[in-house]
Amino acid sequence: MNSLSVVIITYNEEHNIVDCIRSAKLVSDDIIVIDAYSSDQTVSLAASSGARTFSTDWKGYGFSRNLGAEKAKNDWILALDADERITETLAHSIRELNFSNDNCIYRFHRTNYLGKKKIQFGTLGFETVKRIYNRNYTRWDLTLVHEKLESLHSVKKSIKGSIEHFGLKSEEDYRTKSILYAQMSAEKYFIQGKKTSLLKRYGSPLFNSVKSFIFQLGFLNGRIGWISAKTIASYSWLKYFYLQQYWNGAKIKEIRIAAKPRIERA
Repeated sequence: MNSLSVVIITYNEEHNIVDCIRSAKLVSDDIIVIDAYSSDQTVSLAASSGARTFSTDWKGYGFSRNLGAEKAKNDWILALDADERITETLAHSIRELNFSNDNCIYRFHRTNYLGKKKIQFGTLGFETVKRIYNRNYTRWDLTLVHEKLESLHSVKKSIKGSIEHFGLKSEEDYRTKSILYAQMSAEKYFIQGKKTSLLKRYGSPLFNSVKSFIFQLGFLNGRIGWISAKTIASYSWLKYFYLQQYWNGAKIKEIRIAAKPRIERA
């Protein structure tokens, strides 16, 4: 095995964790599970499957991934979610890496499924993720959602193979998660001081859905392609709608503070 550790973050993933760890063993014998105090059998199943487990209060995806990297025995880290599986092709590519450049970040394809159906085209069909890095040179940022790897002057390289992602159980699950991520993205943008506009609120949904359905050939997915395009449009619109709500709430608070009468001391 290469000098690589695998970090998996979990919360109530008893239906996923065993298969995830089994696939992780294709590339590493050091597997760390960072769990946010699951109420099911996630931790016991992870431990019995050969992973080292640690429990922590939930402070965000980036925090948990960084904590896992600190607990690892090796400097090189592969980050996984419990609903992801390493394919044989990707495992072979990882085993062939010599890790000679410490400031390199490796990316690869992620194959998404809606239920049991593979999404081959559209935004979800062409997704790539950056997941392999050296903890001494690279860390995850601490944003609320869509966390990213941070590194100075890093080199990005693509490797063959993919991870399979089974995070969307049904059409309803897809829609529900898109709403949740829209809310978290809006909060993230608000904290960063970003603002919305009519162009973003109405142009972004149209552009992103057309891009997925037409330019990324999502229509070739049939019904799934159409559902994905509609969900992407809804997510884009809701993200900026919620962001505007945050700013409206901030303005109301400012007005109330400004209107509050001053009490003069005698």
